Amino acid sequence: MWMPAGRSSWPTKPKWWHATVLRPPCTVDRVGRMFRCFPDLRTPYLSIMRSIVVGIMAASGLATVQAQKSYTFTSVPGDPLQARIYTLDNGLQVWLSRNTDAPRIQTNIAVRAGSKNDPADATGLAHYLEHMLFKGTSRIATKDWERESALLKAISDAYEERRNTADEAQRARIYKRIDSLSFLAAGFAVPNEYDRMIKSLGARGTNAYTSTERTVYINDIPSDELERWMAVESERMQEAVLRLFHTELETVYEEFNRAQDNDGRRAYKRLTEMLYPHHPYGTQTTLGTGEHLKNPSMVKIHEFFDTYYVPNNMAVILAGDIDFDRTIALVDKYFGKWEKGYVPDFTYTPETPITRPEVAEVFGPEAEWVDLAWRFGGYHTPDPIMLQLIQGLLSNGSAGLIDLDLLQAQKVLSAGAWVNVSNDYSVLQLNGEPKEGQTLDQVRDLLLAEVNALRNGNFDEWLIEAVVNDYRQRRMRSWGENNARSAGAMTDAFILKKRWSEEVDLYDRMAAITKAEVVAFANAHLGDNYVGVYKRIGEKGDVHKVDKPKITPIDIKREGQSAWRTEWEKMPSATMAPEFIDYATAIQRTPLKNGVELVSVVNPTNDLFSLRYILEMGTNHDRELEVATSLLEYLGTSKLSPTALKKELFKLGLSLNATTTEDRCYVTLSGLEKNLEAGVVLLEQLLADAQPNEEALKGLLADIRKTRQDQMKDKNAVLYGGMANLARYGARSPFNDVLSDAQLNALTSKSLVDRIKGLSGYKHRVVYYGKKSPKELQALLNAKHKMPAKLKEVPAPRTYAEVPTTANTVLFVDHDMVQAEMLLVSKAGPFDVEKMPYASLFNEYFGSGLSSIVFQEIREAKALAYGANASYSTPVTKEEAHYVRAFIGTQADKLNDAVEAMLKLMNDMPEASEQFQGAKASALKVIASTRVTKENIYWSWDAAQRRGLDYDVRKVNYERLPNIDLAAMKTFFDKEIKGRNYTFLVIGKKSAMDMTVLEKLGPVREVSKAEIFGYDEVK
Repeated sequence: MWMPAGRSSWPTKPKWWHATVLRPPCTVDRVGRMFRCFPDLRTPYLSIMRSIVVGIMAASGLATVQAQKSYTFTSVPGDPLQARIYTLDNGLQVWLSRNTDAPRIQTNIAVRAGSKNDPADATGLAHYLEHMLFKGTSRIATKDWERESALLKAISDAYEERRNTADEAQRARIYKRIDSLSFLAAGFAVPNEYDRMIKSLGARGTNAYTSTERTVYINDIPSDELERWMAVESERMQEAVLRLFHTELETVYEEFNRAQDNDGRRAYKRLTEMLYPHHPYGTQTTLGTGEHLKNPSMVKIHEFFDTYYVPNNMAVILAGDIDFDRTIALVDKYFGKWEKGYVPDFTYTPETPITRPEVAEVFGPEAEWVDLAWRFGGYHTPDPIMLQLIQGLLSNGSAGLIDLDLLQAQKVLSAGAWVNVSNDYSVLQLNGEPKEGQTLDQVRDLLLAEVNALRNGNFDEWLIEAVVNDYRQRRMRSWGENNARSAGAMTDAFILKKRWSEEVDLYDRMAAITKAEVVAFANAHLGDNYVGVYKRIGEKGDVHKVDKPKITPIDIKREGQSAWRTEWEKMPSATMAPEFIDYATAIQRTPLKNGVELVSVVNPTNDLFSLRYILEMGTNHDRELEVATSLLEYLGTSKLSPTALKKELFKLGLSLNATTTEDRCYVTLSGLEKNLEAGVVLLEQLLADAQPNEEALKGLLADIRKTRQDQMKDKNAVLYGGMANLARYGARSPFNDVLSDAQLNALTSKSLVDRIKGLSGYKHRVVYYGKKSPKELQALLNAKHKMPAKLKEVPAPRTYAEVPTTANTVLFVDHDMVQAEMLLVSKAGPFDVEKMPYASLFNEYFGSGLSSIVFQEIREAKALAYGANASYSTPVTKEEAHYVRAFIGTQADKLNDAVEAMLKLMNDMPEASEQFQGAKASALKVIASTRVTKENIYWSWDAAQRRGLDYDVRKVNYERLPNIDLAAMKTFFDKEIKGRNYTFLVIGKKSAMDMTVLEKLGPVREVSKAEIFGYDEVK
């Protein structure tokens, strides 16, 4: 019997363990709850076994048999998802959950194979295969499979030859041959046919992901297209055809480069190397090594597919508007004829115990932090359920030990704890970021002190119950409310072989854990047996570099399709009627005293609420307001200290926060409906009686300064924050027009508290989502919400004019990174609602998605970038302008070719009739099958109001789109996009850049980070 690392025997079993141990097969979940059963410990299986008999007649010539069959499934009483779990005769698992909020279905096809299953000499293989399964089969995406397959075989043989050749000159000659063969093979391909077919269904979110133990293919489809989706996916998942291989290989390598620019991924890689020196969790990464990516084996990829992509190692997981009986019959019809295969057991040598701290350093440009991690047994041990509880005791966002002792006390800039559970091991990880002048050693010591506090039992007895209730509330907000999350929960359960009843009653079992058991566990297992990574600022020294390969661009043939698709299109396709919101009936508007408006939307599904006070006043009106609302986090009242207030809210299952944006201030109370009144009382007490705290302000200002410095080290903040605002507004923008250091120093906690106390004195709106009637809320708020007799007007805001893009210019920022990223920005005309249908269709056809023009040309045909997109934006408010934007993320030595390709597209829109019609059909289907429900009703109305509209703008799009033909789109393109000047925003490592490439675009100005952020960088 396998033992967890560091143990010579199983511990004495506490009472809650008996409820978690299962009979074979083992059950697991992703966040820390997987257990292997033992014959002497059994619990009743709380599932229901049922049989159904269904009949279904196929709707097309693709599968014309009539099936009548009995299907047995399991379900669990009290399951919020009402999930049904089936197993077909070939071993394929089918997980179904019904949610009729909208006529859409989240589809996950899951495979129990990931990077830990990669061959040690071909890492990254599982992830690369994931990319290739979007390329079609011997029937999808081919014009002549017989001729294409002969070329693909020759390409595969050439890769094997190159893989076994050491001489670089010979390798180059082989690659040239691969490039030539690939060009010829591409002539028989129908690029992106899978995505075009899926998009024609009205699918959203088409994607896939790979991790250590899973590969999952995802879509969100209209419910009336379920059968046509199954026809495509059952074909796709039965065969791997590695077409367009060498261009996709460059795409994967660009993804690898992006990972090299991510300090968090690099730090996590080092952490896992120390946690698992012998296990693939630590010895292999999902992306693989640079050398392996550049020496692929198509043979090994096929072997991997044949081994793991078999029905008894896969699941079809559907959450949404389904009919259970019809759906399982359809799955059996399309997937039931797959032949099961032999899946080898995964074996490994257990890691030796960690007996002392092991620490490493990782360097990069981003802000510093420290990670600490303890290794535990996997999901088949009693560890995970205890670890998840410990996570909540340490860090729950409100009243955990770390929350109160470190964050509330302002001892670190940020800190937290989380648990990751996999089949073979699980991990408890702590993270902390230092305040200004604080060392990483000091942060480490503070984190370890909280672990010692746990070991010593320095937490209240009630905290366990409160943590469990918080977990229950989070589940309530997720399960059944969001199809993607529901499907994700079932996917976790399948991958980890979880028995679903154990997930449903997880928190009941967790609630049985006592404080004494937590303390005993912590003392036994949370000592010096940890590993740590210090992420420091400095030059990266472990970057893998590869020169740009010479790739002959393939000819993207946008018209034409495979014979299989022609037959597939004959399947009936229903036309769903759209539903638009009538805001007058969906939203209830009730006057409160003093002219304040209460806006209410009914929560039809659970016992949670949200209550917001919204002021049309932000930092553009008052720079100090953001500091004031941030300070509120650290304040208490004359009766409750800040810590006592946090504890009281957490006990009640409530959360309270205040945020300030450029033009708004939000004060939000949310949580359990039954405690709404108690929460309003606490909120009003805080707003009226917040106590000044100079020490808290001093700590907050220090954190603001540190956060500002950290932002300057974040390439995304530099590009999308500072540089984008510089292009939009010029030298002075809402982004950099901030309080100076001297102005921060002049602030007092009394002046900021006065701002907080004055919030309710301005005109504002109250927004409620919950179960109470407007009349009940009106009575409660009129009694509890304190306002003066006459409300003040909000002050006039500072204004920032959007500057026209009158000439091509280049703004460059030097930043330590492997890739170079470029954002093209051009101001278009003022907001015009009539442009919205054109913008929506243009983005669908031209700029976004796997089958868009930009994706096909820059990534698929030329392998010039991992990230490439373009859009015509719609402003948030009626005062703002539309913008034309494009993005490229690639190796510095590919930037010249990539930007040339992008500019060519932005000045000469390819006209592909079939592709355009597919994009239009997709846009219409998405609108028809989308339902705006629940709290989103308010935010949809709010978005319309900010644009000066009083109706559901989707109705305009749906009515206008059918009348937009390709000629009309070309006219829109020629008027709004073609021939534009751009501000080219470029971030990259200057020493790796060819600046002459940028000089060809326009005058180049290197911009300092101080200019774009509005404060100096401290070196």
